Amino acid sequence: MLRLAEDFILDFKKIKAGRDSWDSHWSDIAKYFYPNKDDVWGSHSAGEKKVIRVYDGSPGHYNELLASALHSMLTNPAVNWFELTSGDILIDRIPEVRDYLQKVTDSIHQALNNSNFQTQIHEVYMDLGTFGTGVLRVLEDATNIATFTSRPIYDYYIKENHKNIVDTCYTEEELTIRQLEQKYGKDVLDFPEAQMIKKDKDHKFKILHAIVPREDSDVGPKNKKFVSVHIIQDYKRIIHKKGFNEFPYMFPRWTKITTEKYGRSPAMTALPDVLMLNAIMRDTIRSAQKVTDPPLMLTDDGLYGPPNTMPGGLNYRRPGSDEIKPLLTQGQPRIGFELITDVRQRVKEAFFIDQLQLREGPQMTATEVNTRVDDQLRLLGPILGRLHFELLQPLINRMVGIFKRKKLLPDNMPKELETVNLQVHYKSQIAKAQRAAEGMNLDRTLMQIGPLIQMSPEVIDVLNPDAIIRYSSRLNDIPEDILNSEEEVSQKRQYRAEQQKAQQEQQEALAGAEVAQKVAPMMKEG
Repeated sequence: MLRLAEDFILDFKKIKAGRDSWDSHWSDIAKYFYPNKDDVWGSHSAGEKKVIRVYDGSPGHYNELLASALHSMLTNPAVNWFELTSGDILIDRIPEVRDYLQKVTDSIHQALNNSNFQTQIHEVYMDLGTFGTGVLRVLEDATNIATFTSRPIYDYYIKENHKNIVDTCYTEEELTIRQLEQKYGKDVLDFPEAQMIKKDKDHKFKILHAIVPREDSDVGPKNKKFVSVHIIQDYKRIIHKKGFNEFPYMFPRWTKITTEKYGRSPAMTALPDVLMLNAIMRDTIRSAQKVTDPPLMLTDDGLYGPPNTMPGGLNYRRPGSDEIKPLLTQGQPRIGFELITDVRQRVKEAFFIDQLQLREGPQMTATEVNTRVDDQLRLLGPILGRLHFELLQPLINRMVGIFKRKKLLPDNMPKELETVNLQVHYKSQIAKAQRAAEGMNLDRTLMQIGPLIQMSPEVIDVLNPDAIIRYSSRLNDIPEDILNSEEEVSQKRQYRAEQQKAQQEQQEALAGAEVAQKVAPMMKEG
């Protein structure tokens, strides 16, 4: 046990030693983009003012806009932003499979919206825009099925596997004896080395928490894929251990260099401009103050008392002294404001604000507006792919696993899904924008063949109208339960054909009877 604890501590120290440059970078970023989280070094006290050195708050506002846009377009609580699928269209069309997957999807959506997910995922998006790496912890909860926690990346130390996927993380905290006993039990310090210090209830212990893959440790449950260990570092004692079936943390990166573990953010791209913006704003404010309230030139000892600069104030000048005159510095704040506007625009571009907000232009139709919005959102496609892979897909897989263990999945799983790993299909606004190009290709094709159909109607036989409707419905994320299955369509058409045949036979019979009535008199006369 002692040897294993030492191994964890040694591994943690190696990871921690190689992160100093990141900590310095994050500290600079937080200072100007996210002052409320400017505590990378853990040296700030609660309630401390953190915006004293910030002269322009627009970079933080742009980051807020980006986070809010991602929240509304990726994980909007008002819409079903994902659905589960077997990965096989033919299997998904089976009515029992379709109903089962829809029930599971609705249950997970409801569980997310009834928990603290929406508040915490917004923090993740805020951290992505600033620090480049977000953190979301998902733990099972007895009341709300799952509970979510987001903390800044500087509280964590991570490792990747050979696929560049984060599968190991460390974090440390300080707890008093009282907090330690409340969290881990009264007997947590029942070992000889801790007896002397137990009398000091305010003494703080450094607790190391490690989550590693099962193959990297012999500690904890053998049937779990990941091991969770809590260690008192000062005494190298493992005080708590458990396991997870899925990695409980998501560490999405905004963008990432292959040789680095932590992500890079729009704030890192815009940091040089923001430093310049802060300096220009500071100097422009000083220049504007000198113009609106210029310094005064006075004769030495020319006034009876200090000058009164209040409105309507009276100043008594000694006989023979010069008049009070403003010292004109020839400052031009307008130039500073022009520079500020230019630099702010570059910062906005770094945060994709132009892509997230529709630019003003001439009056457009609804179709033109939708097309322009889709074009702008498609520029965020590469970012979307990484967030799907590192955040949303692990999140849904974790939720499905929690539902299985809590036995909350619907009964009677179709046999077609018993050996299938469920996949996630995203229905967010950005995902729809990416698929919009396929719909435009279909529309363009139908428009091009329109004149050909008029010239030669038989060419319509090349098209499969049923397939076109189903394909277009999938592109527009129309729910499967709205569409009839192929069997239902076949039955409706067969019934319609039988009805038409019966009507035709009835009409033929009526026509024959009418003819017979007309012919009968003629036969009698003959």
